[in-house]
Amino acid sequence: GGYGLLRFFMFLITFKNLNLFFMLLSIFGGVLISLNRLRQLDLKMLIAYSSVAHMGLVLGGLFSLTYWGISGTFLMMIAHGLCSSGLFCLANISYERLMSRSLLINKGM
Repeated sequence: GGYGLLRFFMFLITFKNLNLFFMLLSIFGGVLISLNRLRQLDLKMLIAYSSVAHMGLVLGGLFSLTYWGISGTFLMMIAHGLCSSGLFCLANISYERLMSRSLLINKGM
């Protein structure tokens, strides 16, 4: 995933005129997924959609082709790996105790 994107970086430099379009497209996709995430009632689906939104921001930083964008991409990929695995672990712990992934059933927890 992330390593493949960074290996793809050299290919991005040759198409600098399309990078703004792809950056806006990835950020727009991340925003749309975030809006879709607000409607979720399943805890695992909520975490999965937030993972996709994180990757939209990673792509936006990568397509910026700046030092700060690439540094932010590295940091966001590391944070994504730590946060997503921890959130899925907590979702599993919650499911094992309550036998439901529904946010409506688990709302007072």
